[in-house]
This record gives sequence, C-alpha cells and structure tokens, in this order.
Amino acid sequence: MERFGVLGSLVLLSVAVLGCQDETSQQTTSGGGTGGTVSSGTGGSGGLVGGGGTGGVGGFGGVGGSGAQGGTGNIGEGGDAVIVSQGDPDKVLLQGWVITPDQSFAGEVLIVGETIACVAADCSSDPDAPNASVVATNGIIMPGMIDTHNHILFDIMDEDDWVPLIAHQNHTDWPKEDRYAAMIDAKQWLNGQSGSPVDLGCELNKYGELKGLVAGTTAIVGAPGGNGKICHRTLTRSIDTAANGLCGTHPPQSCPDKIQAHTIFPNSSTANSVCNNFATLKTDAYLIHIGEGVDQDSRDELEDLRTVTTVDGCLHDPRTVIVHGTAFTEAEFDVMAAAGMNLIWSPSSNVFLYGSGTDLTKTTDIPLALSKGITVALSPDWSMGGSQNLLDELRFADLVDNSQWSNTLDAETLTEMVTSTAAELLALEDQIGSLEVGMKADVVVIGGDPNLPYESVLAATPARVRLTFVGGDALYGDEQLEPLGPQSPACELIDICGQSKFICVAIEGGTTSNKWGQSLAEIDAILNQELASYDAQMLTQWAFAPIAPLVKCP
Repeated sequence: MERFGVLGSLVLLSVAVLGCQDETSQQTTSGGGTGGTVSSGTGGSGGLVGGGGTGGVGGFGGVGGSGAQGGTGNIGEGGDAVIVSQGDPDKVLLQGWVITPDQSFAGEVLIVGETIACVAADCSSDPDAPNASVVATNGIIMPGMIDTHNHILFDIMDEDDWVPLIAHQNHTDWPKEDRYAAMIDAKQWLNGQSGSPVDLGCELNKYGELKGLVAGTTAIVGAPGGNGKICHRTLTRSIDTAANGLCGTHPPQSCPDKIQAHTIFPNSSTANSVCNNFATLKTDAYLIHIGEGVDQDSRDELEDLRTVTTVDGCLHDPRTVIVHGTAFTEAEFDVMAAAGMNLIWSPSSNVFLYGSGTDLTKTTDIPLALSKGITVALSPDWSMGGSQNLLDELRFADLVDNSQWSNTLDAETLTEMVTSTAAELLALEDQIGSLEVGMKADVVVIGGDPNLPYESVLAATPARVRLTFVGGDALYGDEQLEPLGPQSPACELIDICGQSKFICVAIEGGTTSNKWGQSLAEIDAILNQELASYDAQMLTQWAFAPIAPLVKCP
C-alpha cells in the first residue's frame, strides 16, 4: 500500500493538474469556496395558517429586517405547512405561492407519480386531484434547484480543512500548498484511490447529494467518478451519470447520459473525442474548466481550447459550457458569444481562491457576459470556504452583485440561474428546472413571503426548506410532513439548525454491494470513522476528522 500524505503519489497528482483534480477519466475536482459569511437581518414573524375551507392557502410572514451590506435580508416565513388530507401515496397536491418559468401566483401544483400533472391557480378539475394528499404549504413552491458545477466527493471538507495562504493568480498555483495536498490525500484515501484499502465513494457521493437535498437541490453535476456506480442517484440526481433517474424510477435505471464534464484542460485526443460526440449527437452539454484565475495564462485558455483539436474551433460550440471564465475580458466574451457558448459562475470559489476571501472584484464579470447574450448559470463549486450549497451561493452572488454591480442581477434572475437557466445549459429544459405539466416532479417548497417570492428564495436556508421532492418522492422536509415520504424503509428525523426535519435516505433492496439500505446516521458514522482512522496514521501534520456538517448553522 502506498503512503498517503505530502510525500505520497497523490500529491504529485494534485500539483500537476488544472484545478483540484483527483478523479479518474478527467473528472477530477476543481476547488472552490466562499469569502466570508454574510449576516442577514432578523426574519419577520411567521404568519398564521390560513383559515378558510379545506385546503385553503395559509397566511405568510412579514418582511424581515435588512441584511448585511449587499446581502439579502431574511424574509419572514409563513405559517407551518400542514397536511390537510391524506390521499394516494403517489399523488400530492401542493397549495401555496407558485414560481413557474415566467410568472408567480397563488396556486397549486399536482404531483402524480414522478411527473407534474397540473400547475394552475386551481387544479381541482384534474382527474387525479380528488385522490391526492393535500398540503397547505404556506410557502413558496418552486422548481428543484440544479447545481451545474460541484465536486461532490469533497463535500465532507470545508474551510476548516484548508484555506489558501495567499490570493492566487492561477488555478495551477494553489494546489501546490502543502495543506491542500494533504487534504487531497485524505479524500483520496476515503475514495479508494492509489492503493487505499478503503472504498467509500458511494458514501462520499451520497453525503454530497444530501448536502444538496436539504438545501432544495434536486440535481447535481458532481463529477462523482466511478463510471456511474449503482449507488448513485438514490437521493439527489447525479445528473452527469447514467444513474440520473431521468428514464426510470427510484432507484434509477441506466439512462442516457449526454453531459460530459472535464475539470482539467483536455489533451488533443480527448478534445477530438468530444468533437466526435458532438457530431454523433452523443453529447448535448460539454462542461469544461477554462479561464479559472486572474492572469493572462488563464485568459489564454479560451484560445487554447480553440486550437487543441485537429479541426480548429470544433469545441467553440453552443454545446460547450465554460466553467469559471474568471479571467475573461470583453474580447473573450465576444468569442464565446459568437460561438454560442454558455457560462457557469461560481463567485464564492473565485473570491476564496483569488481574492483572499474578501476581494469581491476577483470573480467573473457577469454583467459583461450577460450583455453579450451569454447564458449564465450559478453554482457553488464545492463546500470549501463556506458555500455549502446553492442557497449559500445565491446569497453570496447577491452580495457580490449589490456590492460591485449596483444590483444588476435581480432576485428573479439569480433564481433562474439555478433553475430554468441551469436546465437550459444542460440541454435538459424539457425535463427539469421549471414547474410545467409533464416535467419531472423535482419540486421544492420554502418558507417565505408571497409578496417577495424570489427574494424569499435568496433568503432561504436549509431550515426553511419545507419539502424537497425528487422524481415525485418527498425525501426531505418538515417533521409534520413525513407521512408524504416513502414509508419503507422508514425515514429519519434530524435537527437542522433547531428545526426538526425528516430525511429519507435508505431505500428498499439494499445490499452490501449497492448500499441502498444505508441511513444518514450510518453514512455519517462510516465516513467519520474512516477519516479518523486515516488521521491516526499521522501521515501528515494535519488531521481532518470529523467530516464537515451537513448544514452550517448561523
């Protein structure tokens, strides 16, 4: 067995790659994080559950106090969500304030099986409505959020495990820091790489999926590796694998996977294979880390991407999605716009790595990109540095926007960046990302103010996420709504920042190999035990146990 530590072979890998690469098949991981915590104002008092007739929509809370500079103040929650009546287990009628692709209104969303059957002011005329469980959410009903850029196997780590020593210029610089290399080794050990006797890739992926699930994220481009292990997407959709659940029920069948993600710059052979996939319609979205940094070398990568292929420019294509583009100027955005390329923005990661966590100018110029007609999605990159989930990233993006760009990006635009726009970038807008009849029932309910629905999204935390449905399954939510979740195996009760929640992790048919039967408590215990065992070997001067919490509370 090889040593894991700053002298081990994994360190040689980590200093040689683009970003924090550590996965096989060029699905290696790029770092990220956020620069400091944004304190929000005190939330308004919650409203009372509406009186009215059966199934009436409850009242909502008032507006909270003002937030930190540039941030979003907390929005008052409505009254508690309540199950008005219990119906068929595969039918749920949600009542509340609905956010669709182009409007928001007081109304209803009917879920039948894994599909959205009705989105309207009144769904009572739908033939499945009389047999559905009715839930007065007293909240905001929105599409499940889509995380288009994460490195999910790192989600057991956070900024307590590593913080850059300096503000770096380029993505090749910070992987050379000793503590970062040691952290990579610890994560590699758990993932069963380079001679490790441990293989907890399933547990690592599930834990990352759960960090998204509790924050209302229902699909993640997480570069989990492992060629689509059977344990993937038993929770949040691992959307960049064949286990994305888009063609089958829970657990998923092997589905078409037309999303390719490379976190290192491709060599000519790999780049040519992507071009071939474009030509044969095997790839609908190609996500590639380009321009991550603030120097000329980072800026030059867009031109390098044009010339790396045998046929120049075949990767300058509308299906190519640039991840980061932090160094880009008007010239690069003009090239992107001319080719129809899209962009994924991770501001917390940018500021964490290139701005010492405080310089909010060290991020991609999103207003400039948008002015060129480039489509932009938002994602957290990874849990290093404080952005533990998309809700955190939304608040950080709002802070950057208000501080640097005079509120150019309103709350609705930011919300779209993690829902409908994100789906468009992945060429999945016909299945996820919006509340429309026939779409997959990836649906989230949050507490908030109907007068400020999009601001409520920006102000939300996992404690305010009242329900998360993935493919019609209620997998997370307020304790009193647990009857909506799968009944076998039983769901678990957990505390999220003082709020009692149910979470459904184990599924039927669990075996030693597929690990479907694992509970959250078991996953947490296994990861903590093995990380502590790694630390006990004293291979480096640093220790990394325990794993980062599922949610960081204020």
